[in-house]
Amino acid sequence: MSSASSKRPAGGRLSRRRLCVGVATALLLAPALDAAAAGSLYDFKIDFTDDAGVLRSLAEWRGKPVIIAMAYGACRSVCSTTLRTLEEIQARADEMQLKLDFLVVSIDPLEDTPAAWADYRKGRKLLRPNWTFLCGSARSTRTLARFLGVRFWSYDEHVLHDLRILRLTPGGEIGKILDWQHRKIDALFMS
Repeated sequence: MSSASSKRPAGGRLSRRRLCVGVATALLLAPALDAAAAGSLYDFKIDFTDDAGVLRSLAEWRGKPVIIAMAYGACRSVCSTTLRTLEEIQARADEMQLKLDFLVVSIDPLEDTPAAWADYRKGRKLLRPNWTFLCGSARSTRTLARFLGVRFWSYDEHVLHDLRILRLTPGGEIGKILDWQHRKIDALFMS
């Protein structure tokens, strides 16, 4: 080993480590090409388990008006905003006499088991039959998140993520989006 390489600052190794972590994170958060090419969420062959423990295919919602969001039960900030917003959307749909199905999909499938989601629903009185809470494998979760454009990552013991609520077309394409910049609920109901 030359004296130049033995005198390399520890920061050099740290920079390479940061670069590797940054590249891995960028790849995880980047939209998948197959998701954009598919066009319809219902074309993906991914399954989830609902809060009653029943295996579900997203294609079951083909032809129905769907509001979908990703969240996790232990979240105390973005998910609270997401759930409050979903409840507001439900109330507005009720006022307009529109029937919508609501899908809340876990971004923390290790913790949000069917039993945990069932407890979550009961605790928050989200028991209407048009609401479904889903959890899936890590792969299914990532695939769905990429299609929906939801970025998430782990930080310490937390999962950080975007606020993103979407209305799907009956064919499973992304129709309307609510996010931090676009928070007007009525926009979801416009053609």
